Amino acid sequence: MKRFIAILVVMTIAVIVLYGVPRAYFIADLVEDQETEEIEDAATILVERAESRERAGVAVDEAMLASVLEPHDGARYVTRDGRTVTAGRLDTDPESAMIAVHPMQDGRQVIVTRNRDVVGERVEEAVLPLLFLGLGLAAAAAVAAYVLAGRATRPFRQLVDAARALGRGRFDVEVPRKGVPEALAIGDALREAGTYLDELVRREREFAVNASHQLRTPITALRLELEDLTYWEQTHPDVADQIRGSLGELDRLSAVIDDLLALARRRQEGEHQQVDLGAFVADAVHRWRSRVEAGGRTLQLRADDQVPATIPTGPVAQVLDVLIENARLHGSGTITVTTREHGDHVEVCVADQGTRTFGREVFRRGYSSRRGDGRSSGVGLAVASELAEAAGGHLTIDEQAPTTTFVLLLPAHVEEAVRS
Repeated sequence: MKRFIAILVVMTIAVIVLYGVPRAYFIADLVEDQETEEIEDAATILVERAESRERAGVAVDEAMLASVLEPHDGARYVTRDGRTVTAGRLDTDPESAMIAVHPMQDGRQVIVTRNRDVVGERVEEAVLPLLFLGLGLAAAAAVAAYVLAGRATRPFRQLVDAARALGRGRFDVEVPRKGVPEALAIGDALREAGTYLDELVRREREFAVNASHQLRTPITALRLELEDLTYWEQTHPDVADQIRGSLGELDRLSAVIDDLLALARRRQEGEHQQVDLGAFVADAVHRWRSRVEAGGRTLQLRADDQVPATIPTGPVAQVLDVLIENARLHGSGTITVTTREHGDHVEVCVADQGTRTFGREVFRRGYSSRRGDGRSSGVGLAVASELAEAAGGHLTIDEQAPTTTFVLLLPAHVEEAVRS
């Protein structure tokens, strides 16, 4: 809108300048010509009066000369015997005065002068109305441009609001149905996109619901069978203990399915919980420590004291699981999980001592970097990145770190998450 106003005002000023500047020069020349004609006429009148007086035997005096002069004019009359009579403010310097010289017979002469400062003031008086008119037209153009820009850009502002609503998941967007043809075309495209996305999301939600129901039944049946096995007399006590440990993993898998289902239904908003981030991450580290140590490696936590955060715990826990699992399977050396405050945000870093051989493309769906053991690195990272975005945060790679380091950046407060 500002650019639209600026363009209209600049165009108006350009037209005013292109018309006004030549017009101002024309008026200035016209005023100077009029002033020249006035002193020429005054000199002509003085010549006639001087001749009339001399014919009548009356001497030309200062009063006669002054009778035809204006306050800033001057005049001089040279008689036959070389005597001069002056009146007014005589100035014979061509730089500072306009001069009219009328020679007469017998060496007589009449000179009339007018100060150029007076001429300049009269030029200004003639040009000023034109200047004020130009300024008035520029101001009127600015007001008209503001009104016209508001009307012309209103459909596009409505389209911006509709696009933002579409980005927030509202597919029943209201788009302008009248206005400039370009805005109508964009509105039709947004309406079609909203309809298509609504259908696409509906199908995905239905798939998530159906998949969750299909998964819950076999998981529940498997849990019951495993739980029954722990009570069998034939089951060795060590095996029974191992089975009981696996039951917890089944419960966690069931909880993950519930979280993913809730996320698919857009229920994660409003499920933020106030937690101590260090303690929350410590639970994830505790969950994974035995697996990591079973592979002969170390998992350690470096957490700042009291890092309060309001986060959706389900998606964040799943992101941490993916990052630690990724470091366990595809990294090397000690795995270090670090938490710290970063302004209005909090950070969780998961690093191992392996050399990073990939970039941000690892978060792209379909990316696969095959290793020598046949396993692909980066499995689950695309899903983890999407979960981080759904939680109002961002998952990235610390490209300045010497080893593989993933950084999960989260808003520390719910209002920050909403703005994100």
